Amino acid sequence: MDFEHVAHAWTVGRLREALAGLPDDLPIIVDVAEEPGGDTVQEQVVVHAGFGHGIDGRGEPFVGREFRIGCEFPPGTYLQRDR
Repeated sequence: MDFEHVAHAWTVGRLREALAGLPDDLPIIVDVAEEPGGDTVQEQVVVHAGFGHGIDGRGEPFVGREFRIGCEFPPGTYLQRDR
């Protein structure tokens, strides 16, 4: 069954408000949803942030207009699945 998923993306200003007064060395944990509208998440840590960039269809480099936050699984020992 299909459903219309609506998410309200935060702005930089809203994030700044949420971070105001927090210590500089506090790690940032991100709960990444496994499916739209679901309540199951994967915990990840922020590993970089900035404007996305790459090569467009004409082979020209570009810098994106959206600020992106890159995440990764937290440090630790993980079971590697057979591929």
